[in-house]
Amino acid sequence: MWFYYAIYSFLVVAFYFAIKYERPKSVFIGCIVLLICIAGFRPSTCCRDYLNYVDYYYDIDTISSSFLEPTFFFISKISQVIFDSPLGIFLIYAIMGVSTKGLAFIKLSNFYLLSLILYFSTFFLLHEMTQIRVGIASSVLLLSIPSIYERNWFKFFLLILAGTLFHYSFLIFIFFYFLNPYKINPLFYIGLLVFGFLTYLSGVNIVSLLTYIPISFISEKVEVYNNLREMGVDTEINVFNILVILRIGILSVFLWKWPVLYEKNRYSIILIKIYAFSIFFFVFLSSLPVMAFRVRELLGIVEIILVPFFIYLIKEKYIAFIITLLIGLLLMSIEIWYNGIINNYF
Repeated sequence: MWFYYAIYSFLVVAFYFAIKYERPKSVFIGCIVLLICIAGFRPSTCCRDYLNYVDYYYDIDTISSSFLEPTFFFISKISQVIFDSPLGIFLIYAIMGVSTKGLAFIKLSNFYLLSLILYFSTFFLLHEMTQIRVGIASSVLLLSIPSIYERNWFKFFLLILAGTLFHYSFLIFIFFYFLNPYKINPLFYIGLLVFGFLTYLSGVNIVSLLTYIPISFISEKVEVYNNLREMGVDTEINVFNILVILRIGILSVFLWKWPVLYEKNRYSIILIKIYAFSIFFFVFLSSLPVMAFRVRELLGIVEIILVPFFIYLIKEKYIAFIITLLIGLLLMSIEIWYNGIINNYF
């Protein structure tokens, strides 16, 4: 696993030189290209879903459109024409996923270099190296946040359509347009988390409740995820694990200091609310582990924008930088060694 720690260290050093020599955007672009190459040309042995996508590539003409999104069929055909190999799928998704996230970082925060480091330590390994379709959807999620703030419903729903074409689970994000982007009630979101944990502790069967939703797409997905659970795939969730506790701690600080954050970044309220819902759904849907993970992994992408906001809250800026980098290192180590989301690159 030395490779991932080496890249993390390289990004931290690059961040230092970018600040020292006042070349943040040049360094940022260079790092984006590096990450595209790492994801696009990765070996088949380093990630869990690689061979699944290779199988999809060769069986693309027999796969149902209800199983895979239209964009995957289109990208597979492009890969067949240009590359005559499944390599094209991973390269195209890497270019789209990494570059669009990079664009979103610049649009949403002044700390885009720090967000890039946090991105590599968590969601790059999870999305661009593993769940490549969700990777594009999460990029669209980030890009749609300005349209929520600006109350631009037309642009937002176009982005919803685009994101859903890359991963059907993105459809859940349509409800977030109705969030108030200018004000937040911390007690509501604390209560939301308490409700989620009470539901978990009471043993309420969420699966049976979700099957009553009169939307065929949702009911079909619930059935698929429930079948996976019964087959032994991700059968248990520990909602009191160190990552959940850490994220609740981060959320609590931001709920407490939201007026300060809103003065510094106009998107902070939306980001905090989405982050709260990512934790809530993880706990609330814990009886359906695959769905719980999918929703948290999609909505939780806002974490890499939010965590650097500690810089706004801590007077000694160097301490805030160190805290941010340590959080990134901790998250990466947990994902690699405890959750095992990725194998050795070489």
